[in-house]
Amino acid sequence: MTTGFPNHRLEEYMMTTVRVLEIDGSFIYIPGCMIVSFGDPATRTSEVKLVRVAQGLDVGKLDEAHEIFKSVVKDRVGVEYANQKLDELLNRPPYYNVYWSILWYGLSSCTVIPWAFGGSWLDLPPTFVLGCLLGFLQLVVAPKSTIYSSVFEVSCSVWLSFIGRAIGTIGGGKYFCFSAVVQGGLCMILPGYIILSGALELQSRNIVSGSVRMFYAIIYSMFLGFGLTLGSAIYGWMDSNATTNTTCTSNISVYWRIFFVPVFTLLMALTCQAKWHQVTIMTVIACGGYVASYFSSLHFTITEFNSALGSFTIGLMSYLYSRTGASFTKIGYCNTAFTSMLPGIFDQVPGGVASRNILAAGIKQLSNSSDTSGTLLSGTTLSFGIAMIEIAIGITVGLFFAELIIFPFGNKTGLFRL
Repeated sequence: MTTGFPNHRLEEYMMTTVRVLEIDGSFIYIPGCMIVSFGDPATRTSEVKLVRVAQGLDVGKLDEAHEIFKSVVKDRVGVEYANQKLDELLNRPPYYNVYWSILWYGLSSCTVIPWAFGGSWLDLPPTFVLGCLLGFLQLVVAPKSTIYSSVFEVSCSVWLSFIGRAIGTIGGGKYFCFSAVVQGGLCMILPGYIILSGALELQSRNIVSGSVRMFYAIIYSMFLGFGLTLGSAIYGWMDSNATTNTTCTSNISVYWRIFFVPVFTLLMALTCQAKWHQVTIMTVIACGGYVASYFSSLHFTITEFNSALGSFTIGLMSYLYSRTGASFTKIGYCNTAFTSMLPGIFDQVPGGVASRNILAAGIKQLSNSSDTSGTLLSGTTLSFGIAMIEIAIGITVGLFFAELIIFPFGNKTGLFRL
C-alpha cells in the first residue's frame, strides 16, 4: 500500500503468503485500509489488526517488495531474512530527494506540451516554472499542512491557470499559448494512476474499491476543471486585456514531437521514483501505446476508442513482458506488468484530454461570456469530468481485452499478472 502495489491483488497475495507460511489468516481491503485477522484454531480465538496507510507510489520499491514476496513464496529465502529486507526497504529514503523530484516535475511538464497540447518552443520555459511550482506545492507544502492538502488540487489549478493566463497575455498573446502552458503545468496531477488502479480493480471484479476509486477520479477531475476555469476567470476580471486565444500554433516539427514522447515517459518514470534500469522497458511500452493511440486519433474522433486502443497495446506489451521477460529481472528490469505499464497509462491521459481540449474550451467559453453565474462554470467543469470518464472507460476496456488475450483461462499462479 505504501509503494503503490495494485490494490486488487493485495488480498490474493496476502492469502498466498499465509498459505505458504501455514498461518490461519484472512484479509479485507478497502481503499486506504486493510483489516487483517489472525486466528488460532487451538483456542478458537482471533486477533484483528487494522492497517491504515496513505496510498503512495514508488515503483522502485514496489518491484523490490514484489521480488521479496516471490522469494518467500517460492522458498528461495527464509522469513527472517525477508522481514529484515522489508524493514530496510520501508525505512530507506526515496531514491530521489525532494529537489530532484521537483526538477522532474518541471521537466515533465515542459516535455508534454509539444505532443499533447500543441505548445511551441517559447512555451517550454514558463511551463517548466509552473511544473516546478506544482512540485513544490505537492512535495513540500502539502505534506506540512493537513488543511492545505485537502484543497491542494483546486488551489494548484487556480494558481496555475491564473499565472498561465497572465503569461499568455504578454505581448497581446503573440508569444505564449496560455492553454498549452496551463495544461502542461497541470498534467502532473491528472488522475492517471487513480484511473489505472480503478480500471484494474473493476476488471478483476473488485466492485467496491474499483467503483470508489473511479468515482473519486471523476470528482478529482471536476475539482481540477473548476479550479482551472476559476483561476482564468479571476485574472480576466483583473485584466480587461487578458488574452482569450486558446488556439495554439506550434512551431515544433513532428520529428521533435516524436522525440519528446520518450523523454516525457522517462521523466514521468523518474517522478514515480523508478530506478534508471527500469525506465528502458517502461519507455518502450509507453511509446508503443502512444503510437497506437496517435494513429488511431488520425482516423477516429472517439476518445474512448483511441484510449482503448492505446491501453490495449500497453497492456498487451506489459503482459507479454511479464510472461516472457522473467530472465531480464535478473539484471534489475521491471519485475511486474503493473510497473512497466504505469508510465504508458500516464501518457494516455494527457493525450485523451488534448483530443477534446476540454480545459481550453472551458476557459474560452467563460472568458467570452458575460454570464458569470454558476451555470456555465458547472457545465465546463462537468465536461472535463465527462472527458475523464471517457478516458477511464477506454483504458478499462483496453486493459481488459489485453489480459483476455494473454490470459484467456486466467493465471493460477497470480505471481506475474498484475
